[in-house]
Amino acid sequence: MTTIQPDIDRELKRIQAVSGRGLLQVDCDAGRIEADLVAVDAIGCSFQTLGLSTPKLADTSLNDLKNISDALISRLTYLLEPIGIVEADADRCSVQMRSNPPKKGEDETSYYELMVRRGGDITLSRYSKKSGQLRQIIPANVTREVLTRLAEDFIAALE
Repeated sequence: MTTIQPDIDRELKRIQAVSGRGLLQVDCDAGRIEADLVAVDAIGCSFQTLGLSTPKLADTSLNDLKNISDALISRLTYLLEPIGIVEADADRCSVQMRSNPPKKGEDETSYYELMVRRGGDITLSRYSKKSGQLRQIIPANVTREVLTRLAEDFIAALE
């Protein structure tokens, strides 16, 4: 497997030099990695959403999506919380995963949500839900190495 680390590093340097925020886009054999970065520094970054758009999911079955989801669950053991399947939706042909258990504070719960959808994408976001309010996407803070590892694990889960 070829690494996309040099391409991600180049994009992170570009975004850091311009404004410290922006859209990271890296083409790879599987498709395109994109991250909506809200902050980039020498050590890490914060993203709203990290995704892989890929034609490899164009005509996949729900069972194939479950297998990809299982592969992701076994790979993404380095996140703040472990990931588990919440729902496999036959109508939408998608699999939704979340932190299991989520991080609970006094008045707030935060968790990762990972989606695998037929038609073509894998996305990861972090959410926060305060008591009595709707959930909101919050920045996920990771090192540069973890961002690269996430992207490479998304790609590897398709193989």
